[in-house]
Amino acid sequence: MRLSKQTFIWLIICAIGLLHACSEPRNFDDEIRAADSLNTQLDETLALIDTSAHSISDSIEKQILFFQKNSTDVKDSLMSQALLRYAGIRNNIALLDQWRDSLRNRQDKIENELVAFRNALADKATHDGLNHEINELYADTVLKNLIEKQQQWHTKINEWLQQQKSIYNNWNTLNDTILTWRQSISKQKQPA
Repeated sequence: MRLSKQTFIWLIICAIGLLHACSEPRNFDDEIRAADSLNTQLDETLALIDTSAHSISDSIEKQILFFQKNSTDVKDSLMSQALLRYAGIRNNIALLDQWRDSLRNRQDKIENELVAFRNALADKATHDGLNHEINELYADTVLKNLIEKQQQWHTKINEWLQQQKSIYNNWNTLNDTILTWRQSISKQKQPA
């Protein structure tokens, strides 16, 4: 009788183990689609910050060099102040470029996290790279964290776009004045 109780308990343990081993892991298709969607949104948003800042910076550089070479006889204080503001805009564009590079780096980090998360779920892995068990709570927590990071990144993108617009508006206004002065200097240099 004792042997049959032990056998019975052993069979129950084996049955529970087989049921646990044969049960399919949770289906993470919704989380995989959400990660893919986040990744697509990152790529689409990144396209917004690819601009022509370099061409404006180059234009400013050319205008300043022109004035340095050709305006020795025309040195009024308004022109000097405008040229200083123009140089300041060029510096602001350089800072805008650095900020854009930082945003791209942050985007790369978020994208790498999304890809690792998505691949772990798609491969139906039981543990992530840090040996955390992948379960419903884990997947929901990681996805929520990634969504928050993406939202913060989008906020910074919007701040960047506003700063870019401000700099470009200042450049457009001042550039008209600079071009008018340049044309007047060019006409003075022409033989009569």
